[in-house]
Amino acid sequence: MAKSLETWSKLDNSAKIYPMLVNKKSQNIFRLSVSLKKEVDSAVLQEALSLTIGRFPGYQVRLMKGVFWYYFDHNYSKLTVYPLDPTSIKKITDKNCNGYCFRVSYFKNQIVCDFFHAICDATGAAEFVKSLVYTYLNLLGNEIFSDQKVLTVGSPVTPEELEDSFLKNYKRVPLSKLKIKDLQGKKAYHINGILFDNPGNGIIHIYCDVKQLLDVCHAKGCTMTEYLGALFMISIYESQIKDKLQDANDIQLFVPINLRKIFPSKTLRNFSLFSRIGANPYEDMDMDKLIEIMHSNLKRDMDKDNLKDKISTTVWAEKFFLVRFIPLFLKRIFFNFSNMFFGKSKKTATLSNFGVLDLPDSMKEHVDSASFSITSNTTTPLSLSIISCNDKVCITFTRRITDTDIERIFAKRLSEDGVDLQITSNFWEVDNAL
Repeated sequence: MAKSLETWSKLDNSAKIYPMLVNKKSQNIFRLSVSLKKEVDSAVLQEALSLTIGRFPGYQVRLMKGVFWYYFDHNYSKLTVYPLDPTSIKKITDKNCNGYCFRVSYFKNQIVCDFFHAICDATGAAEFVKSLVYTYLNLLGNEIFSDQKVLTVGSPVTPEELEDSFLKNYKRVPLSKLKIKDLQGKKAYHINGILFDNPGNGIIHIYCDVKQLLDVCHAKGCTMTEYLGALFMISIYESQIKDKLQDANDIQLFVPINLRKIFPSKTLRNFSLFSRIGANPYEDMDMDKLIEIMHSNLKRDMDKDNLKDKISTTVWAEKFFLVRFIPLFLKRIFFNFSNMFFGKSKKTATLSNFGVLDLPDSMKEHVDSASFSITSNTTTPLSLSIISCNDKVCITFTRRITDTDIERIFAKRLSEDGVDLQITSNFWEVDNAL
C-alpha cells in the first residue's frame, strides 16, 4: 500500500535547507513550461489540475514551522489555476497559492508550473507536469496514450516516489571522510550590473534545433552541458572581465547533478547535488580549454564513490545531534550564514541542464516546445537553464539586472558556430533584450 500523507511528513535532506534561505528578495523557485499548439482553455486546465493533484500526494502539502525543523502537512485547500503574469516569476506564498508549494498558471498557449524547491527538484516536477498536460489533452477529447512515460491519474502511488533518497543512500562514515572542505570552495567572481528597480526576472529564451546543436558539440568532442557551460563562462569573461583592469576571482558555475542517473531512485522529491566548476579568467578563457575543464570536473563530481561521500556529508549535518536540537529560529541564522560562506560567495552563476522532456508520441503532436527557468537573486543575478523537447532545445537566461551583454555574446558565438536561433523575451527590461 502506498504511503499516505494525510498527516505530517518530514522534508527530504536537501529540502530542509530551502525554507531557511527564503527572504523578501529571494526564494528558490524553478519553472517548467509546456507550449501547446493551441491556446489553453483555463476551465479545462482547472479540471485537469484538480484530477492530477490527487495522484501526487507528495505535492498536496503545506509547509509548516516546527520547533526544530520545517515540516509538511496535508493541504485540503482548493488548488487554483492562475492567469500568468509574463513579466515575472513571483514568489510562492500562502496568500497567492493557498498554502501550496507550487503554482499552475496559463498564458496564451502555455501551461506554466512554478515550484518551490522544498517539495521537489526539476526531475520530480517534470513527472507532475507531464501528468497534468496528459490529463488536460485527454479532457479536451484527444486520444493520448501514456506509453509508460506518464504517471496517469488513477495509477498506483508507489512508496519509492515519496522516499528521501538521500537517507536511503546514506551510510555512516568516519568524520575524516566527510567532504566538508570540498563544500567551502574558493571565492567566486560575481556578475555586475544594475538591478531592476522592481522585483522581477528578465527572461530570455533561445530556441534552436537539437540536431544542429548536437552536431556542434560532437564536432568539438563534448556534451551539450560541457559546450554551453564553456560558452557561458567565456561570455561572462568577454562582457565583464576582459577589458577591466582589476583582478577578478575565478568564474565558478554551479551545475546540478541528477543523482537518479547514478543511484537507482524513483523519488519525486529532491535528489540532486551540485558540481562546482571553476575557471581562471586570465588563464583558461579558450573554448577548448574550458570544455576540458567542464569535462574533467563533471567526470570527477559524477564519480559514484565521490557522490556517496558527498551524500554522507550532507546527511551527517542533518543527523548531527547538536544540529537536530537547535531551535528553528537559530537554524535559520546559521544556515543563512553558511549559505554566504559556502554558497553565494562561492558562485558566479548556476547552469542547469534538465535534459530531455520525454513525451509519449501521441502527446508530441499537440506540443510545440518546453522551457525551463531557474530564478536568480541579487548576489548571483544571472542563471542559465536548458531543456530539450520535440527536437527543440530551449536555452533560458533568467536575470535580475538590466544589462544583456552576456546573453548577446552567448547568442552571437552560438550563431557563429552554425546554430540557427530563435530568440524571445518577456520584455521585463526597459529595452528589447536582443
